[in-house]
Amino acid sequence: MRRVCLLREQGDTAEAERVRQGDLATAIRDFRLAYGPDALPEQKLAALFSVETDRVAEALCTAELLIQRLTSIWPAAPAPAPAATAAVREPTVVEVRAPTRLIPAQPPVISDLLDAMLASERTSTRLSPARNS
Repeated sequence: MRRVCLLREQGDTAEAERVRQGDLATAIRDFRLAYGPDALPEQKLAALFSVETDRVAEALCTAELLIQRLTSIWPAAPAPAPAATAAVREPTVVEVRAPTRLIPAQPPVISDLLDAMLASERTSTRLSPARNS
């Protein structure tokens, strides 16, 4: 049911109708055969569709807001590499840098952003403020 509502919300009414008449109709028929025709009356089915339609619309709205917010704080392109200098000098101090992650050329997928946020959160909770040594 949720898939049908999602497809409708995304404008793919043909696929939504195919799923509704195929898989969903079979599932409803099987449910009614198993529990009786009064187990899922048309009014209850319509109410379920209404609830799922609202849930899908709210989820897509939230996703759009998250995408806008996350892409505004996610760098769009990698920083240009520093130009090579003609004179090479000997380093007096060895620099140790943390490994850098490649920044994608395309905006990230929401699941990738959420994974990165969760990974960052897990890393920051491992570093306790009591580390004074």
